[in-house]
Amino acid sequence: MLNRISYFISLLTLISCVSDIVEPPEPCLEVLTYDDGIRELVRNKCNFSGCHDGSSGVGNYNTYRGIKRVLDTDAFKQEVVLSQSMPKDGELTEEEFKILKCWSENGYPEN
Repeated sequence: MLNRISYFISLLTLISCVSDIVEPPEPCLEVLTYDDGIRELVRNKCNFSGCHDGSSGVGNYNTYRGIKRVLDTDAFKQEVVLSQSMPKDGELTEEEFKILKCWSENGYPEN
């Protein structure tokens, strides 16, 4: 009897997993390049004194070359897109977050 109950519960669990629907991610309709919009967004949200303005040693994001190091190691994607732990002194709007997410998903184009 116990085996039949275990079998029934296992069967129900398996059937319920089959019907789960995962929504596809929202596609990027427009991808900005660093030169055509990302630079300005980064300057407004990340380049505060002591952050990524080059004065503190934690990176200078005023140029693509300056931010490239964190792009190559995926640190930017990890901190901004996945964990959303940056920027520390200001929050991203939903639109700004989408812009940076699309930029990362498309290989961080420069220009």
